[in-house]
Amino acid sequence: MRVSCWVDIINLAWVSMESIATLPEAIQRFKSAATQILSAYARRKPSASNQVTPPQLIEALEQFLTVVSDLDREEGETGPILKDDVNQLGDYGLSLLADLGAWAQQLELEDAYLGIGKTSLATADWIIRHQGRIRSPEPIVNALADTANRMTDAGDLERMTRFMGEVIHACDNFIQQDMEKTNPGRPWRLLHLNRGIVATRSHNPTLMAEVFEELVVTLPEEASSFFEQGMQQMDALNYPAPVREVVARYHSTWSRPTIH
Repeated sequence: MRVSCWVDIINLAWVSMESIATLPEAIQRFKSAATQILSAYARRKPSASNQVTPPQLIEALEQFLTVVSDLDREEGETGPILKDDVNQLGDYGLSLLADLGAWAQQLELEDAYLGIGKTSLATADWIIRHQGRIRSPEPIVNALADTANRMTDAGDLERMTRFMGEVIHACDNFIQQDMEKTNPGRPWRLLHLNRGIVATRSHNPTLMAEVFEELVVTLPEEASSFFEQGMQQMDALNYPAPVREVVARYHSTWSRPTIH
């Protein structure tokens, strides 16, 4: 799980343009990733393993992607599909993608790992388009962070922020109840913090305020440290004045000591 902080997500290792792939685009990236993984696995596969193997995962994912593509074609991209079917299919696909992504990391295949992430985001988009609920957000949160870290265009960052909001609102109720507050790596926490950072990087004060309001309601215990780190980054990265003003306003509000 991508543990978020201002520095981690703001520091850019790449400057190429990135976006949320459509399902057909993601399938092409998946095919390329699968080829790389199969080749590397054939060369380096362990003599014995209790894990589900890449060939098994790839075969299952090919079937999954065929099914969701056929449903889009037959029912329309926002067509009426039973929600239970959408939820179960989406959960199944995301679970497979998480396992294959772990293999890509184990085999040290960064490009393949990013391709799996693209497919995870397209799967999330498919669930959202068909009004389903996201039950396995971990691979989505990781892929969102990886993709956002490669974005520099303000418009792309705005669209990413809004997509992250759609993911948040599509998360199943048991995730939104946030029962694991002692776990800093839980996806619900990281999703909100990362969204706040991406909104800031968009340099859109209105969008920032919208996202910050949701963040402080959802994670009030995180607000003080989040805006404290944000103020440090305002100087370190020379953010424009309108952006600084929004962060400073929330920092002032949430850094005040509480009177008991």
